Amino acid sequence: MAATILVTGATGRLGQRVVSRLLQKQAIVRVLTRRREDALKLWGDRVDIAEGNFSDPASLKEAARGTDRVFLLSPIGETLAADQKAVIDAALSAGASRIVKISGSDWTIANAARSISGAAHAEVETHLAGRGIAHTVLRPNAWMQVALEPVVAALRNGGDVPARFGHAAVSFIDADDIADVAVHALTASAPLAGPLVLTGGESLTALEIARIAARILHRPVGVAHNAASVFPPHIGAFEQKAISEFGQLIGDGFAASVTDTVDRITGRQPRSVEGYLRARLAAAAPQGDHSEGEKTWR
Repeated sequence: MAATILVTGATGRLGQRVVSRLLQKQAIVRVLTRRREDALKLWGDRVDIAEGNFSDPASLKEAARGTDRVFLLSPIGETLAADQKAVIDAALSAGASRIVKISGSDWTIANAARSISGAAHAEVETHLAGRGIAHTVLRPNAWMQVALEPVVAALRNGGDVPARFGHAAVSFIDADDIADVAVHALTASAPLAGPLVLTGGESLTALEIARIAARILHRPVGVAHNAASVFPPHIGAFEQKAISEFGQLIGDGFAASVTDTVDRITGRQPRSVEGYLRARLAAAAPQGDHSEGEKTWR
């Protein structure tokens, strides 16, 4: 009988991508969700739905029962460390053989004293390493689907590129690349050694993004250095602090490095910022995403 893969954060923008790819590979997928109706709308009877939440040990135990591998993802929040450690312990008790964790960006963990999100993820990574279960930790850089959406909105309105990170360069990564690496780590015959730092293939400043946008839109595009940070709606003080710290660290240049991890794992180059912007600017305005998964890049 094929092994079951448990996916947490399944209805978020990354979780949806992971579940869809696993189903394409004919994997048996179980999703942990607080809202069964969301999972039913997305996948119907193609997945096993475990209704529960991180703070309910009984629901975690039931969700983990009979699973072999676990994709670990949860929203940024004050309970992130406790939530993820509870999933790890439930998976271990259920006899799971492997966990693939989406962690914080490498620069948040290296600068945990300046990042409450990085500190929480570092705590979970330490717990995971000490539990003796095979695991792969993925540390994605700034996500295009989050960090570049203010750029898309400004360009659609005829504006310039907001310089949210000053003059710093950033190697943005597409969530599709994160999902591809995650699924490879979940389905490979042996665990991938980590942590794996996932970045885009190039590091770009706001000015370089403006030049790309001008090429796409066939109009002059400048850089708006007075752009104010806008927090996603309905987030708490912890999340606002975490996002502010991301911006400060990125502005200090910590998100500029480029790795070859996506190429090495998937056999192809990471998706480009230009490709992302072309697709987003050609598309209609997005509908609201499901929000159970991540609300920001890590």
